[in-house]
Amino acid sequence: MKHIVFVIGNYKNGGVARRSTNIANQLAKAGYDCTILVTGEMSETVFFEVHENVKIEELKKYQISNQTNERFKSEAKAERKIRLLKKIQYLIPFFSNISERISTKVKFLRNGKKLLPYVLLHKDSIYIPFGSFLLTSVISALNNKNAKIIYAEINAPEIDFPKKKAAKAEYLSVLSKINCAVFQTEDEKSFFKGFIKNSCVIHNPISDKLPEPYTGKRRKTVVNYCRIAEQKNLKLLIDAFMVFKKSNPDYTLEIYGNTVVEEEKNELKRLIDYTKSVNAQDYVFFLKPRADVHEIVKDCAMFVSSSDFEGLSNSMLEAMAIGLPCVCTDCLGGGAREMIKDGENGLLVPMNNIDLLVDAMHRMANDIDLSLKCTQNATLIRKELSLEQISKKWIKVVESI
Repeated sequence: MKHIVFVIGNYKNGGVARRSTNIANQLAKAGYDCTILVTGEMSETVFFEVHENVKIEELKKYQISNQTNERFKSEAKAERKIRLLKKIQYLIPFFSNISERISTKVKFLRNGKKLLPYVLLHKDSIYIPFGSFLLTSVISALNNKNAKIIYAEINAPEIDFPKKKAAKAEYLSVLSKINCAVFQTEDEKSFFKGFIKNSCVIHNPISDKLPEPYTGKRRKTVVNYCRIAEQKNLKLLIDAFMVFKKSNPDYTLEIYGNTVVEEEKNELKRLIDYTKSVNAQDYVFFLKPRADVHEIVKDCAMFVSSSDFEGLSNSMLEAMAIGLPCVCTDCLGGGAREMIKDGENGLLVPMNNIDLLVDAMHRMANDIDLSLKCTQNATLIRKELSLEQISKKWIKVVESI
């Protein structure tokens, strides 16, 4: 039985945790031994189910309970390598490209050290790191061991891709060591054309627990549910809604916000303070995340995403699946463009264009035929992105390596 290790950051109510859990659940049902290795923080409560054969392993606790001699020897070896690289860097201060590449290598090694307690006892597993940071950590920790690696992209790659030439070269050397890469969109895949030989596109799966598509009368509410991250550009949504409300006075805006890290908590506070500063607090509401959010929002007038970049937005996919008319920015990563056919199953607008965003919201609110057509066509993705269909593609990748 193949052991598959999904390596993620925080296990909270975010897209990566949901995506990895959905895939792990399906692979476990197919007979694979699956572990989700959490390198960051764990939430006491998550809003998705975990299959009984999927193990959630918190790295911090694993480090404490696995104090092996092999681990200490490996950590000491990694530390010696880091010191050697720093010494070389000190001796060649005028060769900036080499120095920058050494700095990048040292960073990768330090991050990889944290994974050593787990990797040393699971050398023959298939590792699926989610995101470039964890990819470099896994590669450094494995150090040419027998494990296989499937890289799972989680974002618009141009955001995280190194800008400096030397750092880029070091990162590309990491990419050369993976067995396969799984991208969420064609845009993501094309970005790495020429860098990664074996890759494919597998969209995010849609949970089979979502409510059935809603077709009744809609309440006059614009909704978004997401992580409260800067990349979501929620200030643009608030500004656009205030303009939209001038000609649609009966509408309110509801934002169900999930905060995973401290910066997101700060972002939420900034947005709430901004809403008060423009006297919009009586019709713009920030609400806590909830497990039944899809049931609560399914009869809203529309779902609006104002993001600057995404991997492939889970909230957008879920909104389409439950029949919410969708208005989304054509953000970096290409997920909205890949899923939404403008005027057919939603409306697509350029990023950071408040006038066109307001216009699209106005059309969706006041053109009943357009709203109904988008609802009917959007729900077709339920079959295309079902857990069953997506898991078959992942199994094919796993078996191919």
